[in-house]
Amino acid sequence: MTIVISKKMIAICQYGGDFETNGYGSMNYTGGEAYAVDLGENMQLSGFKQEVSETIDSTAEGMIIKYFLPENKKNLITVSKDKDFQRMVNYYKEADQLESQSYSISNALALKKHVDIETTNDITPTMVPISSNLFPIAVLDTDQCVAARQWENLITGVGQRFHSLAEFREALRKCSIAHAFNFVYKKNEHQRVTVKCKAEGCPWRIHASKLLTTQFVCVKTMRPVHNCQEVASKAPFRAKRSWVGNLIKGKVKEYSKIKLKDIAVELKRDYRIDLNYSQARRAKEYAREQLLGSYKDAYSELPFFCEKIMDTNPGSLASFSTKEDSSFRRLFVCFHASVSGFLQGCRPLLFLDYTRLNSQYQGMLLTATAADGDDGAFHVAFAVVDEENDDNWHWFLTQLKAMVTPPRTPGQITFVAGFRKGICESLREIFGGECYHAYCLGNLAEKLNKDLKGHLSHDARHLMVEDLYAAAHAPKLEAFEKCTEDIKAISPEAYNWVIRSEPDRSLQIETVTSNYFIGYLFVFLGRLLTSMMQKIKDLGFLIALS
Repeated sequence: MTIVISKKMIAICQYGGDFETNGYGSMNYTGGEAYAVDLGENMQLSGFKQEVSETIDSTAEGMIIKYFLPENKKNLITVSKDKDFQRMVNYYKEADQLESQSYSISNALALKKHVDIETTNDITPTMVPISSNLFPIAVLDTDQCVAARQWENLITGVGQRFHSLAEFREALRKCSIAHAFNFVYKKNEHQRVTVKCKAEGCPWRIHASKLLTTQFVCVKTMRPVHNCQEVASKAPFRAKRSWVGNLIKGKVKEYSKIKLKDIAVELKRDYRIDLNYSQARRAKEYAREQLLGSYKDAYSELPFFCEKIMDTNPGSLASFSTKEDSSFRRLFVCFHASVSGFLQGCRPLLFLDYTRLNSQYQGMLLTATAADGDDGAFHVAFAVVDEENDDNWHWFLTQLKAMVTPPRTPGQITFVAGFRKGICESLREIFGGECYHAYCLGNLAEKLNKDLKGHLSHDARHLMVEDLYAAAHAPKLEAFEKCTEDIKAISPEAYNWVIRSEPDRSLQIETVTSNYFIGYLFVFLGRLLTSMMQKIKDLGFLIALS
C-alpha cells in the first residue's frame, strides 16, 4: 500500500499521564490530556518549544525534547539543538510508507517531571484510506543537573563501538550519573565488561567486549529499561579522586580559592554526585596538582628555580640548602626589585613574621615585609623552611643582611618581631648597632593577657590592655608614665611585666619614622600583616614561590 505524505505535520502533546513499561521493554504512555501543535518544516527548536509551552501552559526554559526512531521504542533520542530538531523533522517528512501505530513513552531513564509529545504526519491519501504514524518525543522541565545532560546519550544501544574498554567505562560512568542510577560490575576483565543496575530487581544490564584482533569494544547486549527510582551518585562508588579532580579542574583553574563546600554543592547540583569534605579536598588537591604539578616535582626543581632567579634578576639572591639525607631544608628568596622598592618607597621598617604552609609536606614560611607609601604590605624577602626555630631565623636574617644593609641601605632599620629569644639574639649578633628591635603592640597585648590569665579577672586584664595601648600612643614621656601608673594601680605584677618587656623598644622607633605614631603604625600594620599571612597560608608552597 502506497500513501502520499504532505509537508505539514502535527505534534500531539500528551500531558498529565503516566509512563509504563511492558514486558518487552517498550514504553507506553497512559492517561493525561492531548493537545495538537503545528510542526512547520522551517520551524526552529526554540520556536517549537515555545509553541509547546504555550499550549500546555508551562515554560520553555529547561525543556528537553526526545523522540523514538521507528522500530526502536526503547531508546530515546535527544534533541538539543536546531540541527537535531531538523534531522527529526526531515526523517519523518521523507518517509515513503508509514505504519499506522500509536506509541507513547515510559520513564525508561528515571525522568521525574516531563511532558510526552507524540507527533503525527498529516497524511492525504490518493487511492487508499488515510494512514498515520505517531512518533514520541519526551520533554523535560528541570532546573538541575544541567551539566550532566550532555552525557545522557553516550551509550545508545547494541552495536555501538568504543575505542577501548577505558573509554567504554568512562561513558558508562557518565551515563549513569546523567540518568541517576548506580551500577555494579558483574565482570570487569581485560577483554569484556558486564554491568547491571545496582538496584535490586532492576532489569537494566549491559555487556560489551573487544572485537577480535582489534582494540575496539562493541556493545553486544543491552537491556535499557529501568524500573528503579533515580538516586544521587555516591562518590565512593564511582567518583574517584582523579575522576572528580579532572571534572573540577577548570573550576579550580578559574577560581583557585574555591571552597570545598562550594565544590560539593556544585557537583550535587550539576551532576547529582555526593561528596563529603575529605573527598572534595582530595579532588581539589588532584586538580591543583594537574594544573601546577606535584609538590614532589616542585621540590626537585628548586636548584633550577634558584639558578634562574639569579640569572634573570641581576642583584637578587636565591639560596637553597638540604639536609644530610638530601631532603629539603630551607629556601631564601629576595628580589632586587623588592629591595629597590623598599629603599626608595618605604620607611626603614621591616616586620618579621611566619606562618605554616598548607601543603602535603607542611613547612613554614618566614617573611620580611615593609609598609609602602599607602600603608600597604610590601614584600621584601621570604624563606621556606622545614620548621620555625632559632637556627632557621638566624639563617634567614643572615641572608637578609646581605640585601638590606649598607652600602645598599642608608641608616638604621627597625625590625618589628615577636618575643622569641632566638630572634632577639640573632638581630643583635647579625646586625649589631645597625638596627633597632621593636615589638608589635598587638603581640605585646596578647602576651600580657596570656601571662596574667589566672592571676587577674577578665575585666581587670581588659582594662590593663586598654592602658597598654594608651601608653603606646602616648606622644610624651609624662603621658606614658601616667598610663603605666594606671596599670600599676590595678596590678603591680602587671606593671613589672610591662617594664620588663622593654617599652623603649616601642618608643625608640619614633625617632626614625618621621614622627609616625607608633601605636597607629603597629596596630594597623599588625592587622594588615596578619591578613596577608593568612592569604599566603591558604595558597600553599608552590603559589608562595610564584
